[in-house]
Amino acid sequence: MKRVKIPATFLVASIGAVAGCSYSPSFDSPDPQMRSWATVQAADSTNPADYPKLVEQLDADDAQTRMLAIGVLERRTGTTRGFDYAAPRAERAASVKEWQEWAEQYARQPSRGRSSGSRRRKLRDGATG
Repeated sequence: MKRVKIPATFLVASIGAVAGCSYSPSFDSPDPQMRSWATVQAADSTNPADYPKLVEQLDADDAQTRMLAIGVLERRTGTTRGFDYAAPRAERAASVKEWQEWAEQYARQPSRGRSSGSRRRKLRDGATG
């Protein structure tokens, strides 16, 4: 019997259609899968408003959600700031706090036209200007 590969995007679209599209990817969704999907979509986004929501996901109960969130943050900023998604909550707390402080500081920065390499370096290094 020949095995047929079905693209993941087709499966996600099919699930949404079957469910009557009652759920959509959102960081605020009650469904952990929709929060995870929103996190995955944020990987290719350039929207700085995603950062606080991604940082919130670092404190999620679900290890997969935390893993996705730190992966996206690392992709977008170039650093993990020492965050280990598999560590116990008490061990993650300091890193989560550091990410929260970074996100607050980043949100206060004026928007500037920077090259993505420069932006990534400044995000990684925690520069404020």
